[in-house]
Amino acid sequence: MRHSLIIAGLLAGLMSGSVVAEQASVVVADSQMALMATDVAKKSNEKLQGELKTQLDRMDAIRKEVKVIEDRFQKDASVLSEADKKSMQKQAESKLSEYRNLAETVQKRRQEVHGELLQRMLPKMEAVIEELRKAGGYDIIIEKKNVIFVDPAADITRKITEKLNAAK
Repeated sequence: MRHSLIIAGLLAGLMSGSVVAEQASVVVADSQMALMATDVAKKSNEKLQGELKTQLDRMDAIRKEVKVIEDRFQKDASVLSEADKKSMQKQAESKLSEYRNLAETVQKRRQEVHGELLQRMLPKMEAVIEELRKAGGYDIIIEKKNVIFVDPAADITRKITEKLNAAK
């Protein structure tokens, strides 16, 4: 008798929970993707790429220089003196150090620009999301990265981007 009451209670709870879940309107959105797909973000990224062109070109050149050193080392390792090997190693290490410094500078600047963009666009995005929530009658909007599976029809990322582009 007691088991029957427990099972009946569990079934009632599950059934009432599924009714509530069916009534709640849930959608997902990738807020970062929505923001980065906006015209403002694209222009900001283009401007940043132009600003960093010299550093990025130098990084590419360093990669090629290190590759030449590595290829020469592998090809001539058997005939190189220890002094030549050490010299080549120092050259490569120096190039890699320069590369790391440039990469750090580029990364910091990218983070600054992204932070500025986020700070400028976040209030607009919050307003757009609230507008979409009300218009769509959504009870819950979940960040897409926190969801294992979602029907594409329940993804409002594109709608957010379109509204942000329209808001300018």
